[in-house]
Amino acid sequence: MIKYGELHQALARYTCDDIHENIPVDFYRRVIKACFRANNKGLTWDVNQAASILLYLAFNEGHIQPNQLNSIGLKTLDWAEIFLEQINTGPNKDVVRALVSV
Repeated sequence: MIKYGELHQALARYTCDDIHENIPVDFYRRVIKACFRANNKGLTWDVNQAASILLYLAFNEGHIQPNQLNSIGLKTLDWAEIFLEQINTGPNKDVVRALVSV
């Protein structure tokens, strides 16, 4: 089970400075919930995959700007987009539904 603090630490790999305050807590909750669903389905998401997805969601919603990301962070945005698209078109669509705000 991935924890809030682990996600925060993993995000540091992708950013130039601390972006913790920029990302709403609800985004962390949604990613943790999706990760839980994915792992229950045998998809075995690790903390780095979860952090990439969190970064992607926060970036798309305007909570993070490109100048706050390092080169690895910019690359992981592309990876997360492709990763989520693959899951969304496969048999595990309910995992992605956990990422949608209720």
